[in-house]
Amino acid sequence: MDSTQTQVYEDFVPSTKLVQEEHLDTLHLTLQGFKKEELRVELNKTGTLKISGQRPVGKSNKWRRFQKEFPVAVNCDRSKISAKLENGILHVIQPKMKTSSEKKDNKLIATLAENTPAANRQTTTLRDEFSKQDNAGTNTCSKEEPKTKNSEQTEGKSSSSGSSYSESTDDETIGNVSCLAANMKKTRKVMKMILVAVSVLGIGLYVANVMKSANGVEE
Repeated sequence: MDSTQTQVYEDFVPSTKLVQEEHLDTLHLTLQGFKKEELRVELNKTGTLKISGQRPVGKSNKWRRFQKEFPVAVNCDRSKISAKLENGILHVIQPKMKTSSEKKDNKLIATLAENTPAANRQTTTLRDEFSKQDNAGTNTCSKEEPKTKNSEQTEGKSSSSGSSYSESTDDETIGNVSCLAANMKKTRKVMKMILVAVSVLGIGLYVANVMKSANGVEE
């Protein structure tokens, strides 16, 4: 009898999940119980990713195996495809190629980084010029300060002269009012004297008329 036993294979389809990101795509395969030496990841010339594996089940001649193909994106950088097995999950990482715009951005960033020292030097020179201008401005302001003091003195003089003028005008007004009051008092006295004289004349005429009328009656 032949002591060798024929291996029995059990095919299965592992669960998969594709996660697409900006810079790479990651393919996740659930392969519980598999070891990394029991798995194979191959890239065909047609651009298809072929993943296969097999492992024994217990101590019997029974084996579990699978084989599955996955299309690779057009913008995938095939030279940088990698795979790793962690906690029974196979991660197949597929980086994407950089576009022309991204390359231009990288070149621009590199150029700016190279020109940064020159820009810093230019900034320092501009700051020096600004500081010189500020110092010149402060010097001119200090020279102009006596003028402002003189102007303040002249303004003080003008304000003092204005105040004296207002005081003199007030004094003149008070004097005029007092003169008017004195004149009014004199006028009142004259009016009283005139009234007294008129009243005396009126009384005299009245007495004379009464006496004439009395004499006429006696005759």
